[in-house]
Amino acid sequence: MTDYLNAQIGQLENGDSELRHGETPDTIHDTRVATRRFRSTLRVFGKFFDGAAGDLDRELKWYAGLLGDVRDCQVQGRRFDEALDAMPEELILGPVRARIHSDLRAIELPARTRLSEAMDSDRYHRLQEVLRRWREEPPVDPALSAAALRKPARRAQRKADRRLVAALDSGDDVLLHKARKAAKRARYAAELRKPLDKRAKRTIKHYKRIQSLLGDHQDTVVATGALRQMALTAGTTVGENGFSYGMLYAREQQIARRCRQGALQLV
Repeated sequence: MTDYLNAQIGQLENGDSELRHGETPDTIHDTRVATRRFRSTLRVFGKFFDGAAGDLDRELKWYAGLLGDVRDCQVQGRRFDEALDAMPEELILGPVRARIHSDLRAIELPARTRLSEAMDSDRYHRLQEVLRRWREEPPVDPALSAAALRKPARRAQRKADRRLVAALDSGDDVLLHKARKAAKRARYAAELRKPLDKRAKRTIKHYKRIQSLLGDHQDTVVATGALRQMALTAGTTVGENGFSYGMLYAREQQIARRCRQGALQLV
């Protein structure tokens, strides 16, 4: 477990350096994933941390939220660009690309400012100090056995399975998003156990597939909300109209249906 957590701390340190001195296209994504893996470990295997997990989980959630505000804009920008690239030019009416880019940029720039300010705050520096202490003196037995880790990991899998069934039965977007989070925790718990259990590879693949499908579905939820707002604005702006945004909206609905159908096959 300590090796797994140290790998996430290393990625968070790399992310800090890159965000300050030379960000790559994947910096935000990779750093955010490290917070997710760390938080999932704290939640699934919390009983092994002697009560030291709660505060750190809260602070990593705060940091992940700041990263997520930037990352969501990146994801949506690439998503809409790909959709427009695939759309016949005669169906792109008005400055659709320009509006999408400017509207997303108007969200991303303040989000980046909040992230930068947070990374210079006392709160963030305290978080970094805690992570350094966890690397130097892990509050967990480094010799935890495979048997000890198996029960919490399987509990995470059962919870993910239950949430997926309930979410698909209801069709509720919020429940589908929660099911995705549960699948993510089950996957990361299996990743942590992989060096100790050869069968973990199959489990990782299964829950990664669920996570991917429900992640795509959540992206459609965010995208349709953004497109609806853009269509409303374009529809009342001289030289623009909402037609192309409606086409993109319909595309997102089709993707959402395919994601739900794909997830049903994994139940």
